Amino acid sequence: MPDFSFAHWQEWCAAYKLDVAGRVLLYLLIALLLSRAVASVLRRLPHLPATVQLLLRRIINAVIWMLCSLQALQELGINLMSALGAAGVIGVAVGFAAQTSLSNLISGLFLMGERSLRLGDYIHVGSTEGSVEAINLLSIRIRCPDNSVVRIPCEMLIKNPVTNESHGERRRCDIVVGVEYGTDLRHLEEIAREVVETEPYLLDEPPMLMRFREFGDSSINLTLCAYCRNKDYYDTRYRFARALYEAFNREGISFAFPTRTLIRAAAKEPSSRR
Repeated sequence: MPDFSFAHWQEWCAAYKLDVAGRVLLYLLIALLLSRAVASVLRRLPHLPATVQLLLRRIINAVIWMLCSLQALQELGINLMSALGAAGVIGVAVGFAAQTSLSNLISGLFLMGERSLRLGDYIHVGSTEGSVEAINLLSIRIRCPDNSVVRIPCEMLIKNPVTNESHGERRRCDIVVGVEYGTDLRHLEEIAREVVETEPYLLDEPPMLMRFREFGDSSINLTLCAYCRNKDYYDTRYRFARALYEAFNREGISFAFPTRTLIRAAAKEPSSRR
C-alpha cells in the first residue's frame, strides 16, 4: 500500500530536488485537491441534510488547510513552537473581544446539529419573515417577500421563538368573518362547506371547521378553518377568502360593520322667573 504521509512527500520532494517555493506550492495544491475531493464525496451522500453537509465540509476543510499550512510554514523555516505560543496569546485577547461572535458560532453549531431549519423554509423571527437562503455558522440569511435580504445572528434564533411555516405538508387556512346578528349560522356553515368542496386547492381531509370567537359589539365573529398544501398556502388563502365573500353575497349573508346610534336629547325649556 503506498505511503501518503507527510514524511513520504518530503522525501519525494527532496528526490526531485524541488526548491522551497515549489514545496510550499505543492502543499497548498494538495490542500486544494483534498478539499474538492471532500466536497465531491459529501455531495454523493443524499441522506445527509444540506446544513450537515455544509458543517462537515467546513470542519474537514479547516483541518486539511491547517495541516498543509503548518507543513508549508515548516518548509519556510518558521519556528512553529514560537508561532503557536504567540498565536495562543493573541487567541486569548481575541477571545475576550469576540465573545458575541463565539456565542453566535456555538449557536450556529446547535442549529445545524438539531436540523430545525432547512434551506428554503419560510420562517418568522420577531417582526422579520422570509425564506431561508443560507445557513452559516455565525448567521442565517433570509430573503423577505419584498426581495430584500436580512442577516440574522444565530444567537437570536436560539434565544427567541422561531415560527417555521414550512414544517409539514399541510397547513390550515383561517379566515375570520364577522356577520350580522340574526344570521342563520347553520346556513352559513353549509355555504362554507360547499365552498371548500368546490375549491380545488382546499383539501377534503381534515374537514372544514367553524369556530366561534366572540359576540362583538356589532357582529358575531367566527373563524372558518380549512386545510391546504403548505406550498400553496398564500394563493389558497386568498382564493378561499374570495370564494367565501362571493358565496355569502350570493346567499344574502351580510358582513357586519360597526354602527353607532346617536340620540339627541331634547333641550330643556328655561324655567320662568317668578
